[in-house]
Amino acid sequence: MWCQWLDFSSVASTLGFWQRWLVASLQHSPRSAWPSIAERFYRTGDPLAVALAICLLVGLLCLVLSIPTNNHSWVDKLWSIVPIYYAWHFVLHDKLLHPGVPLNPRLVIMAALITVWGSRLTYNFARKGGYRFDAEDYRWPYIRARIHPVLFFVFNATFVAFIQHLVLLGLTTPAYLAWQNAGTPLNEIDLAATALCAFFIAFEAVADQQQWAFQTAKHAKLAARKRLNAEQAQGFLSSGLFRYSRHPNFWAEQSLWWSMYLFGVAASGRWLNWTIVAPLSLSAIFQGSTWLTEKISVSKYPKYKIYQRTTSCFLPLPPASGVISTARESAGAPSEVGARTPRTPRTAPRSGRKTRSAATPGTATEEEGQPATVTHEQEEQAAAAATTPATAGKQRRGRGRPATRPAAAEQPQDGSDAEPAGSKRRPARSPKKTARVLAAEESAPAPTRMSTRLRSRAA
Repeated sequence: MWCQWLDFSSVASTLGFWQRWLVASLQHSPRSAWPSIAERFYRTGDPLAVALAICLLVGLLCLVLSIPTNNHSWVDKLWSIVPIYYAWHFVLHDKLLHPGVPLNPRLVIMAALITVWGSRLTYNFARKGGYRFDAEDYRWPYIRARIHPVLFFVFNATFVAFIQHLVLLGLTTPAYLAWQNAGTPLNEIDLAATALCAFFIAFEAVADQQQWAFQTAKHAKLAARKRLNAEQAQGFLSSGLFRYSRHPNFWAEQSLWWSMYLFGVAASGRWLNWTIVAPLSLSAIFQGSTWLTEKISVSKYPKYKIYQRTTSCFLPLPPASGVISTARESAGAPSEVGARTPRTPRTAPRSGRKTRSAATPGTATEEEGQPATVTHEQEEQAAAAATTPATAGKQRRGRGRPATRPAAAEQPQDGSDAEPAGSKRRPARSPKKTARVLAAEESAPAPTRMSTRLRSRAA
């Protein structure tokens, strides 16, 4: 069957049995025997029941630590660590259950991929100072300042301390399916899942490195009181992978665990099984946390709204080039420093004057920066490039004076042969003059253009 939800009922029954066994054993034994009971429970119990018990203990520890320290990032400090433990926990239980059999290759592949993911994420979190005792995610103070302390305590005791830990355990439950179906050989779904997981781990690493390099350079310049470039001045990264997605690392993180879900599909033979709840929950958490992150970003960086309108949130997509400049113009955002703004193709005006034009609406420009400096010579070059050779020739010949209209359009309506008023060519004299005309010329004042026309007509 491609879908089977009844498997979870057997899982719940198993968890209930071991929970009752553990509680009864602890109640009817002296405290000195508790370590041996815990060891027996770990070796012989169902691996998911053991992992669930450890998950609840770690959640309780995070809750207890958060109360006196008023620091609610203890789960964040363990986010990349506990999944590694859960993955190898299932590998160890498989070895304990089948001591004389080689390790389950599917479980080993999953544990190795989760270890690579967790090690890189732990390093990235450590270099940002996340493991300092007083380090806290900037979003928790933001939430604390806006809700009642009692409500925040309930939120901390449920979602922050326990639900997030349950989600982290659930993300590794495909390994539990692989443990249950140890006899299923590797197949093409395992190969696809391995390739996808490796790709998303690398993709997330590149995105995190780009973000780290940007923030490091920005804060170094701020500390040294040096001038920021255009992208640093806007406050947020919008190049590299962040040109195509506002949160490429978040997208890779979610996609990684959806790819991990495929290992459970390969082991169980069912495309839809109960372990899908965990990646769905993770996606829901990212939707909420990203909304809060961007709300804070908009309040800090005025130009972030433009970035939101032109760039995909998670899935990397080409930026909305037809909307970028329109959104920027409506918000009055400047263009990149030193960038040449594309201009509307134009021809020289009839009066020969040079005019300036704004950037073409709808033209893609860089997201942030200072206004572009366009010189007078650049403007002339742009106008000449947008003009046809014939028009450009007329523009050069007609610069500084009105352009000559076609002769056919300037013929007088009365049908005479008079030249237009703006012409410099003098009309030809009549080859034959009468005595009356000669006498009029001798007594007339200095000839003018109009009198010449009259004499020409009279002749």
